[in-house]
Amino acid sequence: MRILMISNHLGVQSGVQRYVQNLLLHLDTTRYQVDLFVGQCPPDQASTAPALEARGVRILAVPDHKRDRIRALWRHLRTHKDYDIIHYHTASKIGAPVCGMMRLLCPRAKIIVHSHIVYPPMTLTWRAAHGVYQLFADYFLGCGVAAGRFVFGDHIDRRPNFAVACNAVDQGRFYPDAAARAATRARYGIADTDRLAGFVGRLNHQKNPLFLMEVFAAMAADPAWKLLLVGTGEMEAEMRAAAARHGLTDRVIFAGVQSDVPAYMNAFDLFLLPSNFEGSPVTLVEAQGCGVPCLASTNVPDDGAVTDLVHFLPLDAPLTEWAATADRIAGRGPHADHWAELAAAGYELHTAAARMEQLYDQLGGKG
Repeated sequence: MRILMISNHLGVQSGVQRYVQNLLLHLDTTRYQVDLFVGQCPPDQASTAPALEARGVRILAVPDHKRDRIRALWRHLRTHKDYDIIHYHTASKIGAPVCGMMRLLCPRAKIIVHSHIVYPPMTLTWRAAHGVYQLFADYFLGCGVAAGRFVFGDHIDRRPNFAVACNAVDQGRFYPDAAARAATRARYGIADTDRLAGFVGRLNHQKNPLFLMEVFAAMAADPAWKLLLVGTGEMEAEMRAAAARHGLTDRVIFAGVQSDVPAYMNAFDLFLLPSNFEGSPVTLVEAQGCGVPCLASTNVPDDGAVTDLVHFLPLDAPLTEWAATADRIAGRGPHADHWAELAAAGYELHTAAARMEQLYDQLGGKG
């Protein structure tokens, strides 16, 4: 079976691409011939391409610019009309006419559209996009129900051709690991008596990093707290300036992009995610897999809050309340295993990949 998968770019900091990589590394590539149409890796990130190519995935990398990607996709589908499945990961209104373009150029393919975002407010142009998506797509997936409703329509989850595709993670990588915790903390001079808050992701508007720094400044009244940030982004300079303004330069660690995310998750006593908007963040599941308590904003959908490790506060709650909640829920010492709950909720990667294979077989006429 020939599958064209369309994603945003190859960078490891993209939550969508992390999901795509996780899925493709666990598909049976002896049964599915997968082409990944994707933007080139941003220069400040490591690429997921080598691992995917080693699994037999053909990478069709194009300039990481929306218009260039659409033009390149048009050219590709004009000469490659033999796909059985097109799996389109989308988080935008422009994806709706792109879906129509795919139907026009590749009429035999079954089109799966897969939402990864909730980005209020709802607008008339989003309402129009709902109708276009529903006109041209064959099947609808969302990383959560909220993400499906936002991109495809309020009642999409009532339709038989909609399903939630959990942002599952690899239990063999994201699990409580005392040795990795000790080694990572030692690398950055974090003592056993220190308390370490952490963040993994892009330092951009979506993730609300300046608010995160304000929360940490309130937490820092307790001298035991330190903050470790994994990732880069366009707001890094502002983050460094904010740390300096609060006199916290020696207590905030900018670790940059790191490939061994599980080791960093294990090092944390608390994972902070005060996002302005999200779909269903992979990092929230990764943190729970490692047994790390999480404090997120109520702008983060609760689909992925599978365990009692996850706590939510509104962004307009006082910073003192954020700091007090962080102090109350943060772990101390080695983390407990919560994989029984995560697996039961569908967040174990091998099970999730098998379910996706079943969907491909069903739509491709081999089920």
